[in-house]
Amino acid sequence: MRRIIAIALSLILALSMAACTTSEPAASVDMAAANSIADLKGAKIAAQAGTFHADAMTQIPEVKGQTLPEFADLLTALKAGTIDGYVAEEPTAIEVCLGDSSLAYLPLKNNDTGFTATDADVGIAVGLKTGSELREQINTILAEISEDTRSELMNQMVQLSAGKEVTALALTSDAPTDPVGVLRVGMECAYAPFNWTDMGTPTLGAVPISGEGKDGMYANGYDVQIAQYIANKLNMTLEVYSYEWDGLIPALNSGAVDAIIAGMSPTAEREEQIDFTNVYYSSNLVIIYKKK
Repeated sequence: MRRIIAIALSLILALSMAACTTSEPAASVDMAAANSIADLKGAKIAAQAGTFHADAMTQIPEVKGQTLPEFADLLTALKAGTIDGYVAEEPTAIEVCLGDSSLAYLPLKNNDTGFTATDADVGIAVGLKTGSELREQINTILAEISEDTRSELMNQMVQLSAGKEVTALALTSDAPTDPVGVLRVGMECAYAPFNWTDMGTPTLGAVPISGEGKDGMYANGYDVQIAQYIANKLNMTLEVYSYEWDGLIPALNSGAVDAIIAGMSPTAEREEQIDFTNVYYSSNLVIIYKKK
Protein backbone atom coordinates (compact mmCIF):
# COMPACT_ATOMS: atom_id res chain seq x y z
CA MET A 1 0.00 0.00 0.00
CA ARG A 2 2.76 2.42 0.95
CA ARG A 3 4.50 1.63 -2.36
CA ILE A 4 1.33 2.47 -4.28
CA ILE A 5 0.90 5.72 -2.36
CA ALA A 6 4.55 6.65 -2.97
CA ILE A 7 4.20 6.00 -6.72
CA ALA A 8 0.99 8.08 -6.82
CA LEU A 9 2.66 10.96 -5.00
CA SER A 10 5.60 10.81 -7.38
CA LEU A 11 3.26 11.01 -10.37
CA ILE A 12 1.40 13.96 -8.88
CA LEU A 13 4.68 15.76 -8.19
CA ALA A 14 5.93 15.10 -11.71
CA LEU A 15 2.73 16.37 -13.27
CA SER A 16 2.82 19.46 -11.07
CA MET A 17 6.38 20.24 -12.11
CA ALA A 18 5.50 19.76 -15.78
CA ALA A 19 2.57 22.12 -15.43
CA CYS A 20 4.81 24.76 -13.87
CA THR A 21 7.28 24.59 -16.74
CA THR A 22 4.78 24.56 -19.62
CA SER A 23 1.84 26.70 -18.47
CA GLU A 24 3.44 30.02 -17.62
CA PRO A 25 1.01 32.85 -18.35
CA ALA A 26 1.74 34.85 -21.49
CA ALA A 27 2.89 38.42 -21.03
CA SER A 28 -0.07 40.80 -21.17
CA VAL A 29 -0.40 43.23 -24.06
CA ASP A 30 0.23 46.89 -23.20
CA MET A 31 -2.79 48.39 -24.98
CA ALA A 32 -1.91 51.96 -24.04
CA ALA A 33 1.53 51.70 -25.66
CA ALA A 34 0.26 50.21 -28.93
CA ASN A 35 0.75 52.27 -32.10
CA SER A 36 -0.26 49.67 -34.65
CA ILE A 37 -2.16 46.42 -34.85
CA ALA A 38 1.22 44.65 -34.87
CA ASP A 39 1.70 45.88 -31.29
CA LEU A 40 -1.48 44.02 -30.31
CA LYS A 41 -0.11 40.63 -31.32
CA GLY A 42 -1.76 37.88 -29.28
CA ALA A 43 -4.23 40.19 -27.54
CA LYS A 44 -7.65 38.99 -26.38
CA ILE A 45 -10.00 41.09 -28.51
CA ALA A 46 -13.77 40.76 -28.85
CA ALA A 47 -16.42 42.09 -31.24
CA GLN A 48 -20.15 41.88 -31.72
CA ALA A 49 -21.18 38.84 -33.73
CA GLY A 50 -22.42 39.47 -37.26
CA THR A 51 -20.64 42.80 -37.69
CA PHE A 52 -17.60 44.00 -39.65
CA HIS A 53 -15.99 44.54 -36.26
CA ALA A 54 -15.58 40.77 -36.03
CA ASP A 55 -13.74 40.74 -39.36
CA ALA A 56 -11.62 43.74 -38.33
CA MET A 57 -10.24 42.07 -35.22
CA THR A 58 -8.89 39.15 -37.26
CA GLN A 59 -6.34 41.53 -38.82
CA ILE A 60 -4.48 41.57 -35.48
CA PRO A 61 -1.61 39.03 -35.57
CA GLU A 62 -2.34 35.88 -33.54
CA VAL A 63 -5.39 37.54 -32.04
CA LYS A 64 -7.30 35.57 -29.42
CA GLY A 65 -10.60 36.72 -30.81
CA GLN A 66 -14.14 36.04 -29.73
CA THR A 67 -17.59 37.34 -30.59
CA LEU A 68 -20.48 38.14 -28.27
CA PRO A 69 -24.14 38.55 -29.27
CA GLU A 70 -24.89 41.91 -27.65
CA PHE A 71 -22.75 45.04 -27.69
CA ALA A 72 -23.32 45.56 -23.96
CA ASP A 73 -21.73 42.15 -23.34
CA LEU A 74 -18.43 43.49 -24.68
CA LEU A 75 -18.21 46.24 -22.10
CA THR A 76 -19.11 43.78 -19.34
CA ALA A 77 -16.36 41.40 -20.47
CA LEU A 78 -13.81 44.22 -20.62
CA LYS A 79 -14.60 45.42 -17.11
CA ALA A 80 -14.45 41.84 -15.84
CA GLY A 81 -10.96 41.48 -17.31
CA THR A 82 -11.77 38.52 -19.56
CA ILE A 83 -10.72 40.45 -22.69
CA ASP A 84 -8.06 43.08 -23.38
CA GLY A 85 -10.34 45.20 -25.56
CA TYR A 86 -13.19 45.25 -28.05
CA VAL A 87 -13.84 46.80 -31.46
CA ALA A 88 -16.27 49.71 -31.88
CA GLU A 89 -16.82 52.91 -33.85
CA GLU A 90 -15.03 56.00 -32.53
CA PRO A 91 -18.22 57.87 -31.49
CA THR A 92 -19.18 54.89 -29.34
CA ALA A 93 -15.73 54.88 -27.77
CA ILE A 94 -15.96 58.59 -26.97
CA GLU A 95 -19.37 58.07 -25.35
CA VAL A 96 -18.20 55.07 -23.31
CA CYS A 97 -15.03 56.81 -22.15
CA LEU A 98 -16.98 59.93 -21.14
CA GLY A 99 -18.95 57.75 -18.77
CA ASP A 100 -15.98 55.81 -17.40
CA SER A 101 -12.57 57.45 -16.95
CA SER A 102 -10.93 54.04 -16.48
CA LEU A 103 -11.42 53.32 -20.20
CA ALA A 104 -9.54 54.56 -23.26
CA TYR A 105 -9.35 53.60 -26.92
CA LEU A 106 -6.88 52.94 -29.71
CA PRO A 107 -7.88 54.29 -33.18
CA LEU A 108 -7.51 51.83 -36.07
CA LYS A 109 -6.49 54.24 -38.81
CA ASN A 110 -6.90 52.77 -42.27
CA ASN A 111 -3.53 52.15 -43.98
CA ASP A 112 -1.74 53.94 -41.13
CA THR A 113 -1.74 51.50 -38.23
CA GLY A 114 -1.59 48.42 -40.45
CA PHE A 115 -5.38 48.17 -40.52
CA THR A 116 -7.21 47.86 -43.85
CA ALA A 117 -10.86 48.76 -44.46
CA THR A 118 -12.96 49.96 -47.38
CA ASP A 119 -15.22 53.01 -47.32
CA ALA A 120 -18.18 50.64 -47.06
CA ASP A 121 -16.65 48.92 -44.05
CA VAL A 122 -16.36 52.12 -42.01
CA GLY A 123 -19.48 53.87 -43.36
CA ILE A 124 -23.10 53.41 -42.32
CA ALA A 125 -26.11 53.55 -44.63
CA VAL A 126 -29.85 52.96 -44.70
CA GLY A 127 -30.75 49.36 -45.49
CA LEU A 128 -33.73 48.73 -47.80
CA LYS A 129 -35.36 45.76 -49.48
CA THR A 130 -33.79 44.94 -52.82
CA GLY A 131 -35.33 47.17 -55.51
CA SER A 132 -37.04 49.52 -53.04
CA GLU A 133 -38.27 52.74 -54.63
CA LEU A 134 -37.32 54.56 -51.43
CA ARG A 135 -33.61 54.32 -52.23
CA GLU A 136 -33.34 57.26 -54.59
CA GLN A 137 -35.75 59.37 -52.54
CA ILE A 138 -33.69 58.83 -49.40
CA ASN A 139 -30.43 59.49 -51.25
CA THR A 140 -31.82 62.87 -52.33
CA ILE A 141 -32.75 63.67 -48.72
CA LEU A 142 -29.37 62.59 -47.34
CA ALA A 143 -27.59 64.79 -49.88
CA GLU A 144 -29.20 67.83 -48.22
CA ILE A 145 -27.33 67.20 -44.94
CA SER A 146 -23.93 68.88 -44.86
CA GLU A 147 -20.82 67.23 -43.40
CA ASP A 148 -20.70 69.93 -40.72
CA THR A 149 -24.26 69.15 -39.67
CA ARG A 150 -23.53 65.42 -39.56
CA SER A 151 -20.48 65.96 -37.38
CA GLU A 152 -22.28 68.36 -35.04
CA LEU A 153 -25.26 66.03 -34.71
CA MET A 154 -22.98 63.13 -33.79
CA ASN A 155 -21.21 65.28 -31.20
CA GLN A 156 -24.59 66.18 -29.70
CA MET A 157 -25.67 62.53 -29.57
CA VAL A 158 -22.42 61.60 -27.81
CA GLN A 159 -23.05 64.32 -25.22
CA LEU A 160 -26.73 63.45 -24.81
CA SER A 161 -26.12 59.73 -24.37
CA ALA A 162 -23.45 60.50 -21.77
CA GLY A 163 -25.98 62.49 -19.74
CA LYS A 164 -24.84 65.95 -20.83
CA GLU A 165 -27.31 68.74 -21.65
CA VAL A 166 -28.17 69.54 -25.26
CA THR A 167 -30.63 72.39 -25.84
CA ALA A 168 -31.21 72.22 -29.61
CA LEU A 169 -30.44 69.61 -32.26
CA ALA A 170 -28.25 70.36 -35.27
CA LEU A 171 -30.59 68.49 -37.65
CA THR A 172 -34.29 69.32 -37.59
CA SER A 173 -37.21 69.35 -40.02
CA ASP A 174 -40.91 70.11 -39.75
CA ALA A 175 -43.17 67.17 -38.96
CA PRO A 176 -45.79 66.53 -41.67
CA THR A 177 -49.21 68.02 -40.97
CA ASP A 178 -50.93 65.52 -43.27
CA PRO A 179 -48.69 62.42 -43.50
CA VAL A 180 -49.15 60.07 -46.43
CA GLY A 181 -48.06 56.96 -44.57
CA VAL A 182 -45.77 55.41 -41.97
CA LEU A 183 -42.04 54.74 -42.24
CA ARG A 184 -41.23 51.72 -40.04
CA VAL A 185 -37.56 51.67 -39.09
CA GLY A 186 -35.67 48.87 -37.37
CA MET A 187 -32.65 49.31 -35.09
CA GLU A 188 -31.15 47.73 -31.95
CA CYS A 189 -31.82 50.66 -29.63
CA ALA A 190 -28.72 49.47 -27.77
CA TYR A 191 -25.68 51.00 -29.48
CA ALA A 192 -25.10 54.52 -28.18
CA PRO A 193 -24.56 57.11 -29.54
CA PHE A 194 -26.01 55.67 -32.78
CA ASN A 195 -29.14 54.36 -31.07
CA TRP A 196 -30.16 53.68 -27.50
CA THR A 197 -33.21 53.24 -25.27
CA ASP A 198 -34.56 55.83 -22.83
CA MET A 199 -36.67 54.43 -20.02
CA GLY A 200 -39.30 56.75 -18.59
CA THR A 201 -38.21 60.34 -19.25
CA PRO A 202 -37.12 60.71 -22.89
CA THR A 203 -34.06 62.73 -23.91
CA LEU A 204 -34.27 65.55 -26.45
CA GLY A 205 -35.57 64.30 -29.80
CA ALA A 206 -36.43 60.79 -28.58
CA VAL A 207 -39.13 58.75 -30.37
CA PRO A 208 -41.42 56.15 -28.74
CA ILE A 209 -40.44 52.55 -29.50
CA SER A 210 -43.35 50.80 -31.18
CA GLY A 211 -44.45 47.26 -30.49
CA GLU A 212 -45.91 45.11 -27.75
CA GLY A 213 -44.41 45.64 -24.31
CA LYS A 214 -42.61 48.85 -25.27
CA ASP A 215 -44.77 51.30 -23.33
CA GLY A 216 -42.66 54.01 -21.69
CA MET A 217 -39.62 53.14 -23.83
CA TYR A 218 -38.07 55.66 -26.23
CA ALA A 219 -35.36 55.44 -28.87
CA ASN A 220 -32.79 58.17 -29.40
CA GLY A 221 -29.43 58.59 -31.05
CA TYR A 222 -27.84 59.58 -34.33
CA ASP A 223 -29.76 56.93 -36.27
CA VAL A 224 -33.04 58.06 -34.72
CA GLN A 225 -32.47 61.68 -35.74
CA ILE A 226 -31.55 60.63 -39.29
CA ALA A 227 -34.66 58.44 -39.42
CA GLN A 228 -36.85 61.28 -38.15
CA TYR A 229 -35.42 63.69 -40.72
CA ILE A 230 -35.99 61.20 -43.55
CA ALA A 231 -39.54 60.43 -42.44
CA ASN A 232 -40.43 64.12 -42.20
CA LYS A 233 -39.02 64.84 -45.64
CA LEU A 234 -40.97 61.88 -47.07
CA ASN A 235 -44.11 63.35 -45.47
CA MET A 236 -44.46 60.20 -43.38
CA THR A 237 -44.85 59.35 -39.69
CA LEU A 238 -41.86 57.62 -38.12
CA GLU A 239 -42.23 54.39 -36.15
CA VAL A 240 -39.15 52.82 -34.53
CA TYR A 241 -38.97 49.08 -33.81
CA SER A 242 -36.32 47.40 -31.67
CA TYR A 243 -34.64 44.19 -32.90
CA GLU A 244 -31.58 42.19 -32.01
CA TRP A 245 -28.79 42.78 -34.52
CA ASP A 246 -29.15 39.42 -36.26
CA GLY A 247 -32.89 40.01 -36.63
CA LEU A 248 -32.69 43.30 -38.53
CA ILE A 249 -32.19 42.02 -42.08
CA PRO A 250 -34.79 39.23 -41.68
CA ALA A 251 -37.27 41.83 -40.34
CA LEU A 252 -36.65 44.01 -43.39
CA ASN A 253 -36.98 41.19 -45.90
CA SER A 254 -40.13 39.88 -44.21
CA GLY A 255 -41.79 43.29 -44.51
CA ALA A 256 -41.95 43.90 -40.76
CA VAL A 257 -40.01 47.16 -41.26
CA ASP A 258 -39.43 49.40 -44.26
CA ALA A 259 -35.83 50.34 -43.51
CA ILE A 260 -32.86 49.57 -41.28
CA ILE A 261 -31.22 52.68 -39.81
CA ALA A 262 -28.96 51.12 -37.22
CA GLY A 263 -25.31 52.00 -37.73
CA MET A 264 -25.13 49.27 -40.39
CA SER A 265 -22.23 49.19 -42.85
CA PRO A 266 -23.07 48.46 -46.51
CA THR A 267 -20.63 45.56 -46.84
CA ALA A 268 -20.49 43.37 -49.94
CA GLU A 269 -21.89 40.41 -47.99
CA ARG A 270 -24.94 42.42 -46.85
CA GLU A 271 -25.48 43.85 -50.32
CA GLU A 272 -26.18 40.32 -51.49
CA GLN A 273 -29.25 40.37 -49.23
CA ILE A 274 -30.52 43.97 -49.29
CA ASP A 275 -29.97 47.36 -50.94
CA PHE A 276 -28.28 50.34 -49.30
CA THR A 277 -28.49 54.08 -49.72
CA ASN A 278 -25.46 56.31 -49.85
CA VAL A 279 -23.45 56.47 -46.62
CA TYR A 280 -24.84 58.91 -44.04
CA TYR A 281 -21.91 58.71 -41.60
CA SER A 282 -18.32 57.46 -41.68
CA SER A 283 -16.11 56.73 -38.68
CA ASN A 284 -12.78 55.22 -37.72
CA LEU A 285 -12.93 51.89 -35.96
CA VAL A 286 -11.21 51.69 -32.57
CA ILE A 287 -10.39 49.22 -29.83
CA ILE A 288 -11.71 50.17 -26.42
CA TYR A 289 -9.53 49.01 -23.54
CA LYS A 290 -9.20 49.38 -19.78
CA LYS A 291 -6.38 51.50 -18.39
CA LYS A 292 -3.98 49.77 -16.01
